[in-house]
Amino acid sequence: MKKVIHAISFLYNDERVVVKSSALGLFRVPISEVSNGALKTRMKSLTAKQVVNHDIIKNCDPTLYLDHNQRMRVYPGGDPVYLPAQVEGILIKHDSLFERATKAKPPKLNKSCPIDDYPSPYAWDYDDGYAD
Repeated sequence: MKKVIHAISFLYNDERVVVKSSALGLFRVPISEVSNGALKTRMKSLTAKQVVNHDIIKNCDPTLYLDHNQRMRVYPGGDPVYLPAQVEGILIKHDSLFERATKAKPPKLNKSCPIDDYPSPYAWDYDDGYAD
């Protein structure tokens, strides 16, 4: 499947961090959370829109890496209040392509043991305590 967004970069501590898209179209980003009074940082796989809307990343001048070495700033002028429609469309297109691919398919039945071979519970011989 062809990726719409190949990577997302952002400025963090005066360095540009580039996060590449996985085969599933997700981006692994370190996320810090407070749990039981302790700060824990874990790597989480986020969609493109979740990365751009992340509280810290959206203030770090995120940039999308597209086909043919094109780059697009997510927030022109660095103002994260307004998300341009063109950028939002690219984010939605990327996420929707991989959303359909990752949806779970129903499990297949094991052909060696089909359902029709099981005996009916009504055919079981058991004593229910009542005399016939």
